[in-house]
Amino acid sequence: MDPSPPRTAARWRAFLSGHSCEFLDSDHLRTAEAEDRAEWMVSPAQRENRWLGYEPATEEAVLAAEERLGVSLPPSYRNFLLVSNGWSSLAYTFDLLPVERIGWFPEEDPQLYSWWSEPHMDHFADRLRVLERCLLVSDDDGGSGGMWLLHADSADGDGEWTAYTWWPGDGGDPEPYGDFAALVAEAHRNAVGS
Repeated sequence: MDPSPPRTAARWRAFLSGHSCEFLDSDHLRTAEAEDRAEWMVSPAQRENRWLGYEPATEEAVLAAEERLGVSLPPSYRNFLLVSNGWSSLAYTFDLLPVERIGWFPEEDPQLYSWWSEPHMDHFADRLRVLERCLLVSDDDGGSGGMWLLHADSADGDGEWTAYTWWPGDGGDPEPYGDFAALVAEAHRNAVGS
């Protein structure tokens, strides 16, 4: 699989197809099957189609989300959505939300946001200002404890936003990546050990 971050719709299709095949043939999934915990990771239709994604988001759905959120989504993330509106078990850990469910972190996880905003967390104030303007694009239904965020106020000349992985339960800082595509490519490399 091409190791460069996928940014165009054509590159996303190739990358996600390769990732699907690798995951479906992985020791990780075989172990989950042996332990009777694979059913929440992969549906029968995903197995049959060898595709862990979903139908593409429509341009209208992406535009509606941009209007609802008051921003233009970064190109690499937008192109991802136009190939697959969400994703199951990306890099064996994260489920990515469909465009209709993405939202601002303070609104999507108000309890966690409130906790990080408490007075005893004043050392976290700079990072909190970043989190205020981050879109939460992942789902933690699997209980990983982590999340993927895109920071709207960090747009570069190409319109790409800084992407973050964050494991708040570990007490660490959100880890930045150049953009959504770079985050996905790195997560994939880590998952397959290459």
